[in-house]
Amino acid sequence: MPKLSHIESEAARLVGRVPEAKRRVFQQALIELCDAHWLEIRGPEPATSLAHALWSVAPPRADLLADLVAAGDGRLDEVLQGRNAAQGFALLVLAEIERGNAEGIRLAHDPMMLFDSPTAGARYAEGVAAALRGEGKALQLHPHASKPALWKALACIAAHTGRCDLAAVMRVIGLLVTRPAGDQAADEALEQLRKELGEAGVHFLGIDDDHVCFALHGHERQPAGAKQLGEMLGEIRQGWWG
Repeated sequence: MPKLSHIESEAARLVGRVPEAKRRVFQQALIELCDAHWLEIRGPEPATSLAHALWSVAPPRADLLADLVAAGDGRLDEVLQGRNAAQGFALLVLAEIERGNAEGIRLAHDPMMLFDSPTAGARYAEGVAAALRGEGKALQLHPHASKPALWKALACIAAHTGRCDLAAVMRVIGLLVTRPAGDQAADEALEQLRKELGEAGVHFLGIDDDHVCFALHGHERQPAGAKQLGEMLGEIRQGWWG
């Protein structure tokens, strides 16, 4: 990801000369629309554990904005008041910078740049929209891909769930390390994911202070921190929707 100062200047240039108070009004309206949109598209509360975990964790607002763009939602035009999609993502970039949310900054910055090309932007938005609804094409990895085992494990989770954001993936890993109680029915989707990860030799052991503990072919490895996981997920997203 480029330097934060460069990202901020790019976003500010796209937004243009808007008084700070007015810019914050636009940002708040956009954030509220994205949050409301998630409540609309996620559907009723599911019964199975994996589906419920994904249902309970909102996707990044940049993904929700992409879904609004793909749907041609008229409310977005009302909120942006004549601004285009790239400027909408730029507003989110500036909001995430203020929050200090590194993942949010990256996830909003990438489509902000992609929408310089309407065709590339539309393709990206359609891919995100399909994944949010469980309709995305699973990420295919070449068997000889020169990536670490943990990267491949995260890619497997992303392919199964349609989510490449850190919060959702961490929630899924939390489920993978917790076996169901004796009176709970097994979640077939979760068990299939666990089986595929096991076949790849990856077993998640737990989450300790935002670090994921895991073993590879029975040997415990150095825990991976949230920053490392986020960077891997960013690479996976680029290969999937980039």
